[in-house]
Amino acid sequence: MDQKEIDRIFYRDGYRMAGRYLEEELSPVQMEEAIRGLYRAIDELLEAFQERARAEGQAVECKKGCAWCCHQAVFAVTHEFLHLNEYVQGKLSREQQDNILKKAREKAGLTLNKSVEEQLQVRAACPFLDSGSCQVYEARPMACRIYLSASAASCKKEYDQNGKLRSFPGLFDFPLRAGRMMNEGFVAYLRQVGLQESELPIEQGYSSLVTMGQTMKEWINNS
Repeated sequence: MDQKEIDRIFYRDGYRMAGRYLEEELSPVQMEEAIRGLYRAIDELLEAFQERARAEGQAVECKKGCAWCCHQAVFAVTHEFLHLNEYVQGKLSREQQDNILKKAREKAGLTLNKSVEEQLQVRAACPFLDSGSCQVYEARPMACRIYLSASAASCKKEYDQNGKLRSFPGLFDFPLRAGRMMNEGFVAYLRQVGLQESELPIEQGYSSLVTMGQTMKEWINNS
């Protein structure tokens, strides 16, 4: 089976998963269930991948406290920002929420009105990062879930370049492709049923959503 066919399979998986949860009822509750279902599916796939990688002597070096990748550009889409906000409001204190929004606005000031290439060069902590750990790990977007490295040293090198020179970390290709295609299929279904999806750097999308006070219900009803 060639890579294009594998990509199509994961794309269809994402598309069908969205339909399985949302075909009968397009509601905030079902949307949250659909997003959690998508994340569970990719997490289970990546767990199996990591077990195989370890068995082949290629262990994933990502671990709690290693946050080099949490200082680079991370892009997410509308439903992920809404899911993140639901998690933040339900799990974190008011003080934590205010601090996250403050940091998101500060980083957005560094990336707003810049080209994608310029955004990729910015090195600044993710607004959800606190003392080397992700405060929204359970709700983190797809881009974060599929970023698995075989070399922490290569990630540090990428960070140390400070965006001036491109130094690519030793990432596993399979998780990146599988997760991206599943997400694209999922988004394709949402767009088919009329929902408006936009991709933005995480600090821009999140700070904008919170400032506007947009909710999952409003997004679904107003699309």
